[in-house]
Amino acid sequence: MSSSSRESAEGAGWGPAERGTYRQSMPAPDRRERISWLDPRMLWAARNGVLASWFGDPTGATRSRWVAQRESAGAPADKVIRRDDPERFSFLVIGDTGEGGEAQYAVVPGLLEAGRDTRFAVIASDVIYPVGSADDYAAKFFRPYRDYPAPVYAIPGNHDWYEDLGAFMRVFCDDAPALPPGPAPRPLTRAWLRALLWHRPR
Repeated sequence: MSSSSRESAEGAGWGPAERGTYRQSMPAPDRRERISWLDPRMLWAARNGVLASWFGDPTGATRSRWVAQRESAGAPADKVIRRDDPERFSFLVIGDTGEGGEAQYAVVPGLLEAGRDTRFAVIASDVIYPVGSADDYAAKFFRPYRDYPAPVYAIPGNHDWYEDLGAFMRVFCDDAPALPPGPAPRPLTRAWLRALLWHRPR
């Protein structure tokens, strides 16, 4: 058997498993959201990135407010997660996980097999598409990765920020309470125009 993914399916880690068995773990078809960036409804839901580039990006101020809230709740000021791991260990790094469709679910069985002895996983960006909504975590995060036995840490991507990071913080930061509303922008300013069009959490 070849050990190279360029020469054989076995070399890529595709063993004799029955093709398509991942579908058994997916939500029912009527409960799946199809992500298409050609769909105007999807583009409208994810409009905050464009609005931020036109009218000023509020992410930095929101991030500072989240950091202050977590520090007041006792989170370490140096923002370091301290773990009791051995000198040598392995962990998973995953990125752009949250579409919730076949493209995501198809890789999960192999990922879980490869990571069964890892100490933890890190999601490097975009946990949930299209806008990081709390409503989407069940099908796009909890369900596909429910059999991963170790802790999962995450770094938010731009899509996780489209709802001001509220759902992400509830899931990954000790069920952090929602931020209180920020100061209202002055009328007829760029920030005021942005606020009129901004996508708000569902």
